[in-house]
Amino acid sequence: MMRSFLPFVLFVVSALSLTGASFNDYVRLGERQISKIVPSDTRTVIDLSGPWQRIIDGQDVGSLTIPSGMQPQDRLQLRKTVRIDPSILDEMVWHLHFLGISDEVEIRVNNRIVMRYPGGNVPFSARIPERYLTAGTNTVELTLTAPGSGTMLIERNARGARSRQMGILREILLVGTPHAWTNDLRLGVQRHGSTATIGLRATIVGGAVERLVGSAPNDLVQGSTSVAVEAILRGPGGEVVARTAASTIAVEKARESVASLSLSVVNPQLWTPASPTLYTVSVTLSVGGRVIDEYRSSVGIRTIGVTTTDAGRRFVINDSVMTLHAVDYADEYPGLGASMSWKQMEHDVALLKTLGVNAVRVRGGSPHPYFVHLCDQYGLMIFAEIPAVDVPTSLLGIDETTARLKNAAERLTAYIDTHPSVVAIGLGDGLEEGSDGVAAYYAEFVKLIRRRTSRLVYKVVPASLIDVVSEGGFDVIVIDATRPSDHRNLAERIAAARRIVRTSAILTSFGSRVSPANRNGITDPLSNESQAVIIRDAWRVSMSAGVAGIIVRSFNDHSLERPTMLVDHDDPYVRTMGLVDVWRQPRVAYTMLKSLINDEKEPLLQARDVDEQTPFVFIVTGLVLGLVFVLLINRSRRFREYLLRAIVRPYNFYADIRDQRILSTAQTAILGVVISAGAGLMLAALVHFLRTDSSVEYLLHIIIPNDLTFEVVRYIAWRPALAVPTCSLFVLVVFGLFSLLLRIGAMFVRSRIFFRDTFTIVVWSALPLIVFLPIGIAMYQVLSADAVSIWIPSIAVLVALWFVVRMLRATAVVFDAPAGIVYLVGIGVVAMSVTAIFWIWTVRYDALDFVDFFLEVVTAA
Repeated sequence: MMRSFLPFVLFVVSALSLTGASFNDYVRLGERQISKIVPSDTRTVIDLSGPWQRIIDGQDVGSLTIPSGMQPQDRLQLRKTVRIDPSILDEMVWHLHFLGISDEVEIRVNNRIVMRYPGGNVPFSARIPERYLTAGTNTVELTLTAPGSGTMLIERNARGARSRQMGILREILLVGTPHAWTNDLRLGVQRHGSTATIGLRATIVGGAVERLVGSAPNDLVQGSTSVAVEAILRGPGGEVVARTAASTIAVEKARESVASLSLSVVNPQLWTPASPTLYTVSVTLSVGGRVIDEYRSSVGIRTIGVTTTDAGRRFVINDSVMTLHAVDYADEYPGLGASMSWKQMEHDVALLKTLGVNAVRVRGGSPHPYFVHLCDQYGLMIFAEIPAVDVPTSLLGIDETTARLKNAAERLTAYIDTHPSVVAIGLGDGLEEGSDGVAAYYAEFVKLIRRRTSRLVYKVVPASLIDVVSEGGFDVIVIDATRPSDHRNLAERIAAARRIVRTSAILTSFGSRVSPANRNGITDPLSNESQAVIIRDAWRVSMSAGVAGIIVRSFNDHSLERPTMLVDHDDPYVRTMGLVDVWRQPRVAYTMLKSLINDEKEPLLQARDVDEQTPFVFIVTGLVLGLVFVLLINRSRRFREYLLRAIVRPYNFYADIRDQRILSTAQTAILGVVISAGAGLMLAALVHFLRTDSSVEYLLHIIIPNDLTFEVVRYIAWRPALAVPTCSLFVLVVFGLFSLLLRIGAMFVRSRIFFRDTFTIVVWSALPLIVFLPIGIAMYQVLSADAVSIWIPSIAVLVALWFVVRMLRATAVVFDAPAGIVYLVGIGVVAMSVTAIFWIWTVRYDALDFVDFFLEVVTAA
């Protein structure tokens, strides 16, 4: 009853919270939200959200609202004026508490440097040294710098990478603490029979501790005072259920002291997703019987692990076996990006609880502190992870990558340590399983996580690499089966994993892209209905195979760093794999998963007959071009002679060009158009066929680093009527470029060669490309047959090479130059061009590393 009533309460709360401001706008944290992030009544909190000055070259160029993000740039400088009441300035130690910042930041207060911090969107605090602040007005200045090129390329080229924003993505709080305060609180929960023991490790820091006893601070004396430390545990209703005796420790100025405390509870109420009971532990510091600081933290008494059952390795929480039902979650909202407001987080939690999932996987980073609080309160387990996604093995071991990931791991474990909802930490997604470099990385980072937290450790392995998976100390292994081929072979992938994996729990991760406006029924692989069917079938296969649980990719659509051509959507920078769209409107897949988890009636799905046939424009274009070519042959005896001589006796034909014998320019131009259109037809058919292949998209992202160019390719790939003329024009332009290169080369020979002659050379040398005309008509259907699909690209490559050889031979004849020299120069020009492109891609884009990743991971069968 409680489980079904809770979502309704959440929805009511979310609906009531919409008053006052638009739900789609950012709403500042209120007192209730701040009290969950800074859980203390003895501290002063000033929210620094709102307009900040943007500074360029020392000049104010306008304002920027914080929190927010913007397009990455080399440097972003922000400044804000803050007023502190003089009456409390010296009574407190002041800190800047950042809930999430994208990149490395230099923090200055009143033009004096406080610290530099690596960013990474993990909460952290920066203590402002005493006397930096003045009574009244103070200036806070933040300077963000972009990460190294290696980091940018890794994040940019990861499959489905979220749009990268630079800025203060979450709130900044100016927090004043007493001159002795609890700076960090670590919790450890152990259960022995009916008794739970909560171990606390409180790090207590001293400021100007002399002020606590009424003395004036003296910089030449290391001040010290005795502080009484006490811990109190309160139950869900606020009643005191346990407390420690007060212990006294010496707190010194600008130094840390550690107090270890222990609390015991008999017959505790346990935290589970179905019944997320929370206790509250408070650590109080007193001087002379006067409480000077109190710090609270929610405590969920629970144990979680992996155990062996008759069905295999399963999750166990509080000694009860549990099946995991999870979704990927991207914490962003349209117009706000990663700077979501607390209202939108509450609404998302309401949707998640209604869906019936018991866990969320927050991909590639740490969740917002308020979202974690909501998960603690309403019973959603969190799978958090460090941003090691689709990293090429050759880049995984470089210093820049290693340092970034270690910083992320250390800060993430410190941040989530007190939260019962965070149950697992992920160390990698899409890495090259089976390679020595990845094995070494996992071995190092598993040890690092084990030293710092008791959370479970997991990794996500591509289904195609499951045969070489290594458990390597992991508690959970997730099989990523998001490709269409993985959907079809999911049962075999799970069986292979169970033969290899002995100690880890196995999860399956699956999902499907959708064209949002596509409602063509279950036979269309990009329809809304097909997405629901894929999730249903994968869920059934997973449950039948006895895996420990499933993760559906994903809960919501999210923004992309690079455009995608895999679906036909008006915004190519949105990944449409969500159960709900970016505005949180549910799709039929949401209803389907809800029915599967909660054993409800499945939604009715349409089953329209959709047959992938060759687009009509390809057939019509091919027939028209063929008719034009036949008319040229039948209506002109001279053209037939040209055609025969160009094929049978090419030397004599090219000699006519050299000797200035007249060839019809009009017929050459028409032939050039027909040949380029035939080649363009084949290219258009190829692009249209491959438009939904994720492996091809990854390769194209490497080959075409410019997003605008890729958008053009993506746009025409979904519009055959536009693709044919565009690709034909592209081929014709290539002919023109070849003609121009030959004309430039003609400057170095004695013969009088004009552009018209070089264009004639190129067009008639390209005569073999006319075979692309019938191929282009049938290509779409032929490529669908796996048995013959490999032959089409092979034929195309051979014909293209034939064209190049004919062009070089024709050049030698027309230029009256030795064939060997012409071939050598031609090969040299090609080699230099390829070398130049290769050098640019390698130096600027690390193309070789990503091509290797493409071959080893992306295209793995």
